[in-house]
This record gives sequence, structure tokens and C-alpha cells, in this order.
Amino acid sequence: MATSTFSLGLSARAPILLNQFVKQPTYDDVIVVVLLLLGGLFYISHGRLWDKPDPYYYKWFERPQSSDLGLINTSANTRNIAEKLKESNKDVVVFWGSQSGTAEGFAHRLARDLMHRLRLETLAADLSDFDPHTVANIQQSQIAIFLLSTYGEGDPSDNATAFVNWLRSNPEVTLHNLRFAAFGCGNSNYKYYNAVIDQVTHSLESMGANKLLETGKADDAKGTTEEDFVDWKDTLVTAFSSQLGFSSEPQLEYIPSVRVVEDDSTDVSGIHLGEPSLSSMGKINTSSGPISSIVQLPITGVRDLVKIPTNAPSCLHMEFDLSRQPMIKYKTGDHMAIFPVNPDAEVSMLLRLLKLEARENVPIMITPIDPDDSSLRIPSPTTPRALFQHYLEVCGPVSREVVRDLAQWASTERARSFLLGIVADKATYADFVARHHLTLGRLLQHTLSVDCNADWSGLPLSFIVDNLRPMTPRYYSISSSSVTSPRRVSVTVAVESSPLPLDTQTTIPGLARSYLSSFLTFSPQPALGIPKSSPSPSIYAFIRRSAFKLPASQRTPLILIAAGTGIAPFRAFVQERARLAAATRSSSHSPAEKRNSSAGPILLFFGCRHPERNLLYQDEFFDLENDVLKGKLTIIHAFSRLEGQKKMYVQDRVEEKMEEVSRLLLEEDASLYVCGSAAMARDVSSTICQGVKLRKGFEGEDEVKKWREERKRAKKWQEDVWG
Repeated sequence: MATSTFSLGLSARAPILLNQFVKQPTYDDVIVVVLLLLGGLFYISHGRLWDKPDPYYYKWFERPQSSDLGLINTSANTRNIAEKLKESNKDVVVFWGSQSGTAEGFAHRLARDLMHRLRLETLAADLSDFDPHTVANIQQSQIAIFLLSTYGEGDPSDNATAFVNWLRSNPEVTLHNLRFAAFGCGNSNYKYYNAVIDQVTHSLESMGANKLLETGKADDAKGTTEEDFVDWKDTLVTAFSSQLGFSSEPQLEYIPSVRVVEDDSTDVSGIHLGEPSLSSMGKINTSSGPISSIVQLPITGVRDLVKIPTNAPSCLHMEFDLSRQPMIKYKTGDHMAIFPVNPDAEVSMLLRLLKLEARENVPIMITPIDPDDSSLRIPSPTTPRALFQHYLEVCGPVSREVVRDLAQWASTERARSFLLGIVADKATYADFVARHHLTLGRLLQHTLSVDCNADWSGLPLSFIVDNLRPMTPRYYSISSSSVTSPRRVSVTVAVESSPLPLDTQTTIPGLARSYLSSFLTFSPQPALGIPKSSPSPSIYAFIRRSAFKLPASQRTPLILIAAGTGIAPFRAFVQERARLAAATRSSSHSPAEKRNSSAGPILLFFGCRHPERNLLYQDEFFDLENDVLKGKLTIIHAFSRLEGQKKMYVQDRVEEKMEEVSRLLLEEDASLYVCGSAAMARDVSSTICQGVKLRKGFEGEDEVKKWREERKRAKKWQEDVWG
């Protein structure tokens, strides 16, 4: 970070030094110019020119999966899927392409169901573990199933990219022997909803493959991803049974996929008691940018950004100290991943209901029963308390399918009837969860209210490991600039609870948000950070590189569009531009020098609910707008919950300022950045495209679409969106 700052300072002084060099060059001047050139090259290239040839450069950012955790699938010694199926004697392969873990989890659940209900030997396979062209060698007697997610602008997941590219590049390949089914995970808030599964199925059919049933699609925007998958899975099992002649056994007893065994002889020093591992995240894909090691970061400051005090904070600014981790570096625009911890109350309730309190700290070994199963994401050995506190999402929702399977473990008929009754159909279960905050522990507690004699001590830990998702990190856009704050990184966290649809007095707190907001109690003076007399709390986290970066030239105009906590990276962007502007102002002497090296204009649109409550970092932006960036930074607000006024959203403000926006884009080649919800980004995109279409005189949508795609390829239109 120091090198980058040094190069920026030199860049700002370049016009003066070069002018002196031309007037009276000396040996020292030559040295300075060489340093200027090298420093500028380093800054502009971000080190890419010389770090590419180093085959070990990735080790600065990525820690390999530890072999001592028992999580590496050592049996996968071939990249030919046909050979793998033959070696392992499998009938079906379920390929998964997953970015967040949803499609991966579905793939392993489907594999278990096909084995249990149809007696089909099934392999769940990461697409990136096998060479794409070997799919053509799968035998006609075997079946391939594709579970693929779509994210961003219709992009495949990192681990599915090579396979999708192979399909696009090899349309002449024949796949007449391939029988397949497909299911996609997507979000209709995005323009390219489930585009990847559509592209893959179209390509496979064009190559001659035989699709066995209609493609299934999940829509996260409707909150029906789980039900969409279960419906499609049941349809697939029925189709396989009726059309292909496989015998179906829908009411089999639970068959575990993992073995959980108590082991008192385990060395205490080797027990995993909460520290996360990259192994618990599965295969690490770095095609979208490398990630750092997981480290423990002290919290140096926590403050509530809400101006009007309330009982619960709605948005936090959190700062973390990197000074003890010299190998961990970040750049403006990167993401920070934080591992949450389940609350003590939820963990203790589950331990009590399972009657594990007396053995909560006894070491347990967790291993897959099938040596070809690579789905286990739990470090072992661990303990029941650590398992529930750190490694499983015990606060997550419980699916209808899990409740149905849970009924077989009910110790009384009344408890069993209660569970089967609430999952009798989708509507009944939807009504139940709309009225109750449901987690696994709370569901078990419900059965005790129905029958006080219900006893869940017989529920095996393997069932819980099989049916709850492993804990995953939560990603946040970094809100600090690596130029102004290289060893202290900050994030902006919204802290809100979601009310139940049919019981608005009951709210469901977000796990990570609740976990992070608990740190407010450690900071009596949040603005000043943690008092020296108090022990500094810490979190586990890592840094993920992002392509969401400022242009190399500070003279490039910026259009920044954000809603809510989407303001986070733009706080960092504006801070960085302000530092460069201040450096230029102090080093430039003549008016010409100031004009040639001054920062470009910044047009910032920021949408929130109310100016008195949700206008994040208001004082900081006001000071910058009226001091260092005066005349350069223009902030336009949109308030959607301001009493007595019409609801305004950022896309409405963009439309009002479309003449200025289109001028900056078309005449000054401005860089456009959007951060916030996917729905907001979609509406902003539509507004801007319509404005550009009118200004440019485009006759059809194809022309404006081509213009937008060219901007995106040139990194002149970037989005960091979610939801």
C-alpha cells in the first residue's frame, strides 16, 4: 500500500518535475524520471505486468485446503468423467455449477435421493473437476444431470465457466449417446434470469443429446428456490420411474451419508472449536479474483450510522485492524467475507432438546460414508457445541422436505402427526412458516408444546449434518480506500429484522447482522474505537479481490449510483479521489498544471428511505463536497419514505438528470458504477439505455444493447449488485 501511495504522489508531481527536467536536466533528474515511469507503470498495471509470469504468485492470496481436515476427495484421480463413472460403478452423474453453494447443496441432495428412492448409484460432481470434452464419452446407459446457477449478467459460476465455454466453442461435437436432465438456480430480478441453464440445454440438444424432462428453474426473487427444487426433483423421480423403468421406493428410512462418532481419545490440540477453513467452503475458485487466507481481525471501531437513536441499530460502520497481518492487503473496491457465529441461545436450545448438554464438548469425528462423496464441509474432529455454534446454519429456515423426513424420528405419535400435518401440502406449510419463526431448534420446541412427552434424544447428529447447510461467509463491499487507509479496512452493514408475513410483531433477525451488531456493546465510544483497557474483540474474515475498480486516470469522470448500503464502495471511491485531488492541489503551482492534473467530475446518486435516518456518511460527503472536491463532486439524493413527498428512487433521479448523465457518458467517456440491489440496477440500466437511445438516435434495442455491452467489456460500466 505504501508503494501505491508513493507512486500516486509522484504521479501528481509529474508535470512539475518534467518541466524542471526539460529546462536543466541533471543526473538526479534522470533518476527521478525513471522512478516516475516505473511508479506510474506499477500503479496503472496494478502489478499485473510482472506478477503473471510467477507461477507461485497466487500463494500470496490463497491458502490451499488443509489435508489434515479430512475434507479432500483423494479418490478423484481422473479428469475423464466417463472413466470416473466406470471406476466407481455409478449410473448417474449430477454435475453442479455453483457460486454461493445452493446448486452444490441441491446436487448432493439429489444424488442421495436417487440412491435411496431409485437405488441408482449416483455421483455428485463439480464440473471443474473433469475435462468438458469427456462428457461425450458418457455411456448411453448412464444419465447426466446438470444443476447450474446463473449470477450477474447471465454469467456461469466460476466452476462451470470452462464447461459453458467448451459448449459454445465446439458446436460440431456429437452427443447422441447423452441422456440428460437440467435444473437452474436464478433470480428474476436479474435481466438474464437462468440464462446459463438455458444456454447449456440448448447447446446439448443442438449437439444431439436427449433431454429426459422439462428443465426446472428456481426463482430466488420469489423466495421459492427450495420448493421449486423439491417439485422438480419429485417430477424427475417420477419420470425416471415411469419412463425409464426404475423402481421407486418413496418411503425409505433415513440412510446417512456421514458417520458421526464420539472419540474421547482425540488430541485436544487438533479439535476444531470455531476457526473456519477454506476447506469448509468447498473448491476454491479464483477466476473472478484471488482471495486471501482466513485470518482473525481485531475490531477497532463500531458505530451506528443512524442519526436518530432507536432501540436497534439499522446500519453499522465497522473497522478492522490489518496491522498484525502483513500478508493481507486489499484494494479499493474489494470485498470482505466475514464468518458469522450462531447465537448462544439458539445453540443451547438445540443441545438441550437433543439432550447433548452433558456431552457438548466431547470430541466427535465426522466422515463421509461414501469415499466418492466430496460434499462434507465440516472440519473434523470437532464437538457438538462447536458444530452448532460455528459450522452449521442452525438459524436457517427448515425446508418442508426436512420436516417430512424429521417426522420418522418423533418419539410420540402426536409429535409425528403434528410434523406430517404442517407439511401435508405447500400451502399448509407456507401458512405455518408465515406465522412462526422456524429454525430446527424452534421446530423441535414446537413439538414439545404439542406433546410434552416428545423426546428428541434419538435424533442422530448425522441427520442434522446431512440436512442443515454448512456455515458460509457473508460478503460485504469494503467502504474504505486502500490509499487513505491501507492497514485499516471498514465495511458497512445493514442491521434489520424481517417481520413474519402473518405475524408482524415477530421478526427474524439476520444471522450475520445480529452477530456483528452484538459488537456495539464492546465499544462505549464507537467513534473513538475500542478503549485500550478493554480486550479487543475479533472476527474471522478474508479479503476477496473484485473487478469493481476505479479507472486508472483520476481525470476520468465518474457516475456513481447507489441505494442503501450500496454506498459503501463509493465512500471509498470518493475518499480516494479526494486524496488525489489534495495531492494535486499541494504539488501544482501554475493554473495550467492544476487543470492538466485535476480530478474529473463525480456525479453521485444516492437513494435511501429518509434523510434523517438513512442518509449514510452524510457529514463525510458534505465536507468533501464543500472542501477538497468542491466543484467536482455533485451528490443527488432520492428519498423513498419522506413524509408528504412522492416516493423517489435513484432511477427517478437519474431520469431527471439524464441530459447530464448522457453527456458525461457519450461526450466525456465517463465510467459508470452501480451498487445495490439487482432490481435497482435493472431499473437504472433501463433508464440510462433509454436516455442514450434518444440522444444517440438509435432506432432499435439491439443498437443500445450493443453500446451497453461494449461499455461493460471496456470496464466503463460496472455493477456490484445482490438480491
